[in-house]
Amino acid sequence: MKTKNFIFLTLAFIAATGIVLLSYIYKEHRTIHTEKVDTNTTAIAFYSAFIKDKAVFNAIHLDNAVELKGLITAIESNRIVLDQKIAVTLESDLTALKINKKITIKGRYVGFDDLLEHLKIDQATVTSTQ
Repeated sequence: MKTKNFIFLTLAFIAATGIVLLSYIYKEHRTIHTEKVDTNTTAIAFYSAFIKDKAVFNAIHLDNAVELKGLITAIESNRIVLDQKIAVTLESDLTALKINKKITIKGRYVGFDDLLEHLKIDQATVTSTQ
């Protein structure tokens, strides 16, 4: 009888451990457009803060939701560039967007592109245009 209980408890422990590990590894996807914004500023001010102290800036803002206002200076296949400093990958359609149009986006700050010297924002949505 003791060996049956031991086997049952061992299997229950293994199953519980597996469930906990799977829920940790396979977390739900983030929906940035519903998250609270960490920073609400202009694209130029955001870039200037990065240049001032890169390590502190990344420690505060990396992987957080930000809302940025800026002027569209370039449009590519699925991304735009704000004020020649912020590369934004949009989840929405780009057909309504035009160069030299003011825009506000909400997205996730993911780092700095050394090659193009742009800050990168992904999972972005357009919150307003002017």
